Amino acid sequence: MKRNKYIIFPIFCTLFVLLSCNKAELNGILENNPNAPDPVSNVKVENGNGQAKISYNLPNNKDLLYIKAVYSIANGQQREVLASGYTNNLIVDGFADTSPHEIKLYAVNKSEKASEPVTVSVNPLIAPFRLIFNELKASATFGGVRVNAINKFKATVAIVPLLDSLGNGDWANLDNVYTRDSVISASIRGLKPKRGKFAFYVRDRWLNRSDTLLIDLTPLEENLLNKDLFQELRLPGDAEYMYNTTLNMIWDKRTDNGQWPCMYTQESAGSPQTVSFSIGKEAKLSRIVIYPRRESGYYDKGNLRDFEVWGSNTPAQDGSWASWTKLMTSTVMKPSGSPVGTDTGADEAYGKAGWSFDFPEDAAKFKYLRIRNLKNWRSSYFMEIAQVSIWGVY
Repeated sequence: MKRNKYIIFPIFCTLFVLLSCNKAELNGILENNPNAPDPVSNVKVENGNGQAKISYNLPNNKDLLYIKAVYSIANGQQREVLASGYTNNLIVDGFADTSPHEIKLYAVNKSEKASEPVTVSVNPLIAPFRLIFNELKASATFGGVRVNAINKFKATVAIVPLLDSLGNGDWANLDNVYTRDSVISASIRGLKPKRGKFAFYVRDRWLNRSDTLLIDLTPLEENLLNKDLFQELRLPGDAEYMYNTTLNMIWDKRTDNGQWPCMYTQESAGSPQTVSFSIGKEAKLSRIVIYPRRESGYYDKGNLRDFEVWGSNTPAQDGSWASWTKLMTSTVMKPSGSPVGTDTGADEAYGKAGWSFDFPEDAAKFKYLRIRNLKNWRSSYFMEIAQVSIWGVY
């Protein structure tokens, strides 16, 4: 029993000491600390395109929570950028010009007390949206106009197209092109083959905007090809179907795209799967739209992910590829860039609208097409397609 007494007594004393301490002073961290932390020091600036990286030494305050940068950008918006109290740098961005910009840096503690500001000047390089505009080109394409540019820094931007169809200065908005691709190539569709005055500018996510490109263009004619003329071309080596589905289902004009049943090939396929069909007669092709089935989502199971489209006018009956011309190799890209199993509203809208891919404008006319699935969203080879629409001119 005496041994137990000597064990309990030190424990009791330790608890007494801890409980008698002010909770706010444990580990030297003060809650409701009325004293502001010291400011950052040894500030250095590394200017970048449309932004700047600011490095600094952290103050020696145990209750430091974060560093805050406060500044204004061209549209008058005041921005705040926060960096953890465990890192010694932050990035200020959203700049539209290369003029000097004043940045105030504050050290903030856990009681939200801010230090005296340290003021530093940054001189951003040319903003990405302006670099994109400098490379921006517009041209006529089937059913609309195409925009091309280089996006060196993969900035998130919108290319905003406008049309003055009557030439009286009454500009109408067309569909914006939203992208962060390094190589921008996008088409604005649904326009008549009539000459018009077009305008294009680039806008970034801070609503900074570039100058405007003005150009007269005449969209090329395109039409939805007549699905009543489509027929399966059954060739050796083409995919086998499951669940009593057929290839004809992809052009049966159903409007409930994404619903079951739809064309569904053998899940056990161990190599890329192909389907072949006739579009009725030779046509100059402009684009193909693949409508995926929606089960758990549009980006799942046998829906196409990486695929090829081939064309021919005299297909070999043995199923070989020598008589076919590859027209495109395409990859379905989720607008959000999110991983498989995580879909945003933009991803859903893209799947519902159908995945559209342009044929090369210099391609010859073809009567027969083959779709070859290289990889689906399960990283295997079987295919699901709800509908296919093909555009062009017979």
